[in-house]
Amino acid sequence: MITTIATVTVFVEDQDRAKAFYTEKLGFELINDSEMFPGADIRWLTVAPKGCPTELTLLPMGGQWEHYREAMGKPQCFTLHCDDLMDTYRELSAKGVQFLGEPQAQDWGSFALLVDSEVNQIVLGQRA
Repeated sequence: MITTIATVTVFVEDQDRAKAFYTEKLGFELINDSEMFPGADIRWLTVAPKGCPTELTLLPMGGQWEHYREAMGKPQCFTLHCDDLMDTYRELSAKGVQFLGEPQAQDWGSFALLVDSEVNQIVLGQRA
């Protein structure tokens, strides 16, 4: 039986820049930063909010993943939830996180689109 989603991949141009964004600006924990396999020129780099079972894998473009380059800079297929969208929006804005507009209220909750260090668009949401 499947119990959790382990990882979600976010393709990045620069692993160190993405690592800094997710850990320093969003406050995620660094879970793993190691060589992907012996002799690899890339790292297995994962981050997650404290206590979250699902990790983001910050995977660099190039090699076998080059065909995913078109995904960078576009909306990503995951949402980050928070307890208080307006407070989180203000806190992250003060840290220099770019948003694509003010938070929007909907019947199901509220959301705002943020842009990471690699220009990926990510939904930040709060349930109603």
